[in-house]
Amino acid sequence: MSTDKPFRRINELVAALAAADKGLGNGTLGADGLETACDDARELYERLVVLRHKARETLVNQSTEEPETVKPAQNVVREPLPQAAPEERSVRLDTRPAPEPSSRQTSLIDAIEHTEMKEDAVPSTASKSTASERLPKPATSVAEKLEKAAVADLGKAISLSHKFWFVAELFNGDRMAYEKAVEKLNASASLAEAQSYIQDEVIAKLKKPADPEALATFNELVERRTA
Repeated sequence: MSTDKPFRRINELVAALAAADKGLGNGTLGADGLETACDDARELYERLVVLRHKARETLVNQSTEEPETVKPAQNVVREPLPQAAPEERSVRLDTRPAPEPSSRQTSLIDAIEHTEMKEDAVPSTASKSTASERLPKPATSVAEKLEKAAVADLGKAISLSHKFWFVAELFNGDRMAYEKAVEKLNASASLAEAQSYIQDEVIAKLKKPADPEALATFNELVERRTA
């Protein structure tokens, strides 16, 4: 599939998704249209994550700027006020990605999950000996199945928002180090080899303690890659 797509503004993406929602409601949106709508939704989401990231950086920079010193009027003698000890301020930018879009945003996915629950709730005619066998089985959503599926390529499995998060929290903000690590982990022959690389080449080279949530998420993706 070609990746040379024309650049579209956010309002164009919103308009395209609104048209897809209308087609989904009246039943005219086919499989190709649904695929395109998914791509548009992901692009809009990632575009908004970038804007949110820039907005947070701006707020942090504004909050850390020192106020201008007001010069006293000339020929006015004032007693100096006692100076308080400077307060140390530690600012940590929240780089965590926003939660992924809910799996129940469209009526089509709702219908799939409802169908799965109805099929699992039908009692078996071959075995009715116990009450537990007649109870409906919990339905597993499509999103839950995808979250636990094996990963063939880490670079493609990691979304843009998670990439920003991992680069900031696990690679000292170095995008090239992140790309190199993904390439090495993709080539790992086993989970033990991948975990050894993460310990020696990622965690050991951090300038600050690793964010536990970011490290756990990254390790989970690596485990799914080597599973």
